[in-house]
Amino acid sequence: MIKKTAALALKIAVTVGFYVIIFLKVDVPQLFTQLRSTRISFFILACAAYVAIQGLSAYRWYLLLRPLGLGTPYRKLLSFYFLGMFFNQFLPTSIGGDLMRVYYLKKETKTLSGSTASVFLDRDLGMMALLIIALMAAAIAGTTFNGVLLAPVFGGILVLFLAANVALFYRRSYNLLHRLLLLLRMKQADERVERLFESVNSFRSRGALLSGTLALSFLIQFGCTVVNALCAGAIGMRTQNGWLDFLVFIPATGLISMAPISLNGMGWREASYIVLFQTVIINAEKPGAQAFALSVLWLAVIVITSLPGGVIYLIQGGKRKTAESDEAARMAGAF
Repeated sequence: MIKKTAALALKIAVTVGFYVIIFLKVDVPQLFTQLRSTRISFFILACAAYVAIQGLSAYRWYLLLRPLGLGTPYRKLLSFYFLGMFFNQFLPTSIGGDLMRVYYLKKETKTLSGSTASVFLDRDLGMMALLIIALMAAAIAGTTFNGVLLAPVFGGILVLFLAANVALFYRRSYNLLHRLLLLLRMKQADERVERLFESVNSFRSRGALLSGTLALSFLIQFGCTVVNALCAGAIGMRTQNGWLDFLVFIPATGLISMAPISLNGMGWREASYIVLFQTVIINAEKPGAQAFALSVLWLAVIVITSLPGGVIYLIQGGKRKTAESDEAARMAGAF
């Protein structure tokens, strides 16, 4: 409990620190000028597009449950998805959204390993699509950052990602990981990975399903780029390579914000938007302020579209269910 409190306090401090630095570096009056000039029609379209993306994501999850024999109605999975979004945005001190999705699905199906495997693969396919899109866009545009070509960077990350996946899909490669974990005396971690390995391998003979859900993942990741492009259009933001810049930098900011150094990626995510996008913004007096405005609108889209999850949470019991996050944390520890 003390460790969790200390970790939370550190994340809050880091988040505040990032925002202090950002507001000291960015032209704040110009930021508010950008936000006041937001074209509401574009912003509403961005919110609607993001809701549609969540619907597609829930459908991908629905497809991934079939090989595991976990027949769950799509509407329930969609509600679990919005619950996960709500927990991610408004209850970061309790538990992550993905773990809450595992928790609710486990309650529905009574299967922890299968529930975990489905959420893992849902995220895994999304990450693969994200990396491939970023790699292809960076290669086509020849995007650089501080003189460094980004295509080889994304390529290296993709190779490591694929290597990790091979370890989970093939017994021989998994055995190497198994021996390494035992050598490091990480018995509990080894037991968890073993259970995940067994569940994930239910998909080895489902090439058509994996190909279809990967294609759906490309559509979902491209959709996130569309949402950000709509937010950029709302403030009149233009970049050197147009769509290609968004196809490179949106995945990059997504990867960066996954680092668990701040509260739900806040501050850290906005800083990455500023650092990356200000290098490609054109026809803007203060590109840093415009990049920050884009990140604020993106965050606003996420927050607004996660509100249905709060409504679902209240309908299902609200305060009576606040203990669920603690139970989910205990469940994760057991897994």
